Amino acid sequence: MKKWLCVGAMISLVLPLSAQQALKEAAKPLMMRLNEQVVRCQNNDKGSADYGGIWCPGCELYHTRAAEALFPLAYEYEITGNKARLEQAIRLGNWLVAQQQSNGAWLETPETWTGTSTDQLLMMLLAWPIVSPYLSSAERTQWSAAMERAGDYLAEVMDNGFASINYCATTTATLAHMNQFLPKAAYADKARELARMIVAKMNPEYFIEGEGSREGKYKYGVDLGYNMEMSLWGLAEYARLTGDTLVTRAVERALENHLWFIYPNGVLDASWAIRSNKWTTYGSGTSDGCHPLLALMSDRNGAYITAAVRNMQQLEKSFTRSGLLGSGPHYDRVREVPPCIYPTFTKAKSLAMAQNWVAEDGTGKVPLPTDVKGWRYFPSLQVAVVRSGNFCGTVTAYNYKAKEGSRSKYMHRPAGGSLSALWVDGWDLLQASSQTEYHRWEPMSFPELPATTPLTPRIEVTMDKGYYTNLYEYDVTFSVKEQETGVECVAYGQLKNRDQRPCGVGYTLEHRFEDDCLVKRFVIAHQTVDDTVRIVEPIVLNEGVELLQVDDRTIRISSGGRVIRLTMESSGARLRIDREGAKTCWNVYPALQAMPIVVEVPCASEIRRTPVMLTYRIEA
Repeated sequence: MKKWLCVGAMISLVLPLSAQQALKEAAKPLMMRLNEQVVRCQNNDKGSADYGGIWCPGCELYHTRAAEALFPLAYEYEITGNKARLEQAIRLGNWLVAQQQSNGAWLETPETWTGTSTDQLLMMLLAWPIVSPYLSSAERTQWSAAMERAGDYLAEVMDNGFASINYCATTTATLAHMNQFLPKAAYADKARELARMIVAKMNPEYFIEGEGSREGKYKYGVDLGYNMEMSLWGLAEYARLTGDTLVTRAVERALENHLWFIYPNGVLDASWAIRSNKWTTYGSGTSDGCHPLLALMSDRNGAYITAAVRNMQQLEKSFTRSGLLGSGPHYDRVREVPPCIYPTFTKAKSLAMAQNWVAEDGTGKVPLPTDVKGWRYFPSLQVAVVRSGNFCGTVTAYNYKAKEGSRSKYMHRPAGGSLSALWVDGWDLLQASSQTEYHRWEPMSFPELPATTPLTPRIEVTMDKGYYTNLYEYDVTFSVKEQETGVECVAYGQLKNRDQRPCGVGYTLEHRFEDDCLVKRFVIAHQTVDDTVRIVEPIVLNEGVELLQVDDRTIRISSGGRVIRLTMESSGARLRIDREGAKTCWNVYPALQAMPIVVEVPCASEIRRTPVMLTYRIEA
């Protein structure tokens, strides 16, 4: 019997759905926990100009977008009867109405971006049926007028030249709801125009191109996080309301492929994508969540309920001592201040929408593609996801390039055949990734940090000319093939700097996934320079993880009862734990700490090609 399965379509369902409601059972208490934290930050001073607004303790200001908590608060009232939540929702909605600009837009304070007006309007529309019976006559008039002004604004300005694709996709759902609230041809026509444009921007494997740098009127580049947490659910909700079957079929095809990036532990793997600078492990730091998409499509495949529930379990790991949701499971270790409130209210609204829109709830026990031994290579991305008996990993050679080069926030993501995420059964994440260079691309969303080094496993060299790494190799030759005992992902390229310039060191990097081991084979080719090259293998320091140097070729990694032995084979290299390097091996996106293991590879003067083999083998 064939041991490996290259899946070209979704795994067929073999488990019958029961009457259980795993999504609602998991989402309700988690949403209520998030709502509780939101209302703790609400301004209750009736004499204040910001009465009803939500204060962000991390940024120390009122984010206008935080008013999107309006709908999850209203929804909690609807399903529990808690009148305090109704009152809090109304106060928040009144505050939001007062913040509206004369053109109908809302600024994304403290910045001036107005594309998020689509998110705020949608939350008002979803809350309206719940709260409108309790509004005064004046409030109903004010809310209705505010929604119409916002709808008119979006119908006029929204397209991919104005905004990244996720705003366009959310606007399809927003204007479809707006057209039901107040029918206008402009709303219906713009929603359909945007939806069809987005479907046309799906690549052959149904990944949406449109989150990156602007090229003329449009944007290109794929981001898995924003696709799943914003764009696809926007399209799905638009299609549900309008009966647009072309869009429905496109979302169905897209989700079949995107589901491969939900790991067995619920991680949403956006590690490789162009907006991975906001990856948190459970999703992206300022997008909503994958739950509405999975809920809307749940009648197609019971595994979508499984994915939603597991992702909620991943969310649980990122709550902080402040009560707010952080940007990853180690937030309290790497930051001493409360996190921004964005993840808290965005995930609350995600869970509210999921409960409100779930098509067919289920057991949450139908297996995911990554639950079983198999693999999938996406040639349109040059990204592979492989699940062996004990390992699940993503290898990326995604070759998107922004025209701005290293000045672009999209050009410091991992590439070059690197392993951007690695899960081990019974262990959690063993390896992860972060920006190759940390920058505050958006001052509101990226905090000031001291110098950090990447979480990403990599090959690197520092010389007089500067810093070079495989992570900046966006022209790598990449292949994936199945062998008798495992799956091999092979990359060949050059170490490059942030400006895509080579340095005279080439490399071949192979990841071989077997049941009980992961083998990384390197060939370092000193083509024109003799500088010592480093292979850096950061190990995520989840609670209880310990590293022990057994000898100069062996390191023991343990956690609880599990043991992984890392061994090296090479005639000229040295293997060591870099405990000094651990001081900078952390990040806030995702909020993780890691311990780097370093292999130093000097130039072999005669052959100038040094092979190195690292084997991660499970011993217990």
